[in-house]
Amino acid sequence: MPSAVRLTVVPGGGEEAPGSMFTLLRPLALLLALTLAPARAAAPVVFDFEGPLTSAGLPAAWNLKRWSPVVPIGDFVATAAVEGPVGQRVLRVVSERSGLMVGTERPLVLGSHRKVSWSWRVEALPAGASFRARATNDQALQLLFGFEGGEVVGYIWDSTGQVGASGSGLSFQEDVRVIVLRAGPADLGRWVREERDLVRDFEVLFGHAPPRLMGVAVQSNSQHTGSRGEGLVGAIRLSE
Repeated sequence: MPSAVRLTVVPGGGEEAPGSMFTLLRPLALLLALTLAPARAAAPVVFDFEGPLTSAGLPAAWNLKRWSPVVPIGDFVATAAVEGPVGQRVLRVVSERSGLMVGTERPLVLGSHRKVSWSWRVEALPAGASFRARATNDQALQLLFGFEGGEVVGYIWDSTGQVGASGSGLSFQEDVRVIVLRAGPADLGRWVREERDLVRDFEVLFGHAPPRLMGVAVQSNSQHTGSRGEGLVGAIRLSE
């Protein structure tokens, strides 16, 4: 006796036999829907100044390094402090005849996190400073990205010079390359938002693809000009 054929009732009152076109197309339709679905954006990686503060006045993930004047005579100032309400904290750095760096380590393959954005504000520019000469190589604010192998990309707010200029920075070490994003007092005392393609900038400055990002640092220095620099930086965000 022949086996019974099972029929499946489908919407609209019809019947679908096993192996029909509708049954065969269902997996294909599902696959097509998954393929055409918009890709979920990678979650941004944020270097912020939130969380409990240590005795140094900084979140535990951040470390402070100071250095004294070129001519070690007289007083100098090198301070870093977190300000603002929770969720909107910023870092204030002040250097007077000195320098300081506030940094954190977090290894990361940039991949889809190639765009970097942040806001910063300068309140005092080192007098007569310019990264073009060793004797005047001071900046109120520098944002530095350190990579595996020692290469560093820096974005600086210079006292003088031309926006868009680039070259060696930090005492002219060849593995440290900087780009001038702001120069002079035009935006002094104002919050300015920046956005850069960090991967692209690395490739232009060094001529090859970047290795792993190892960490981020904020720096202010005024030891060469014997003057003063002061500024604030908000959260630093890496995203697509």
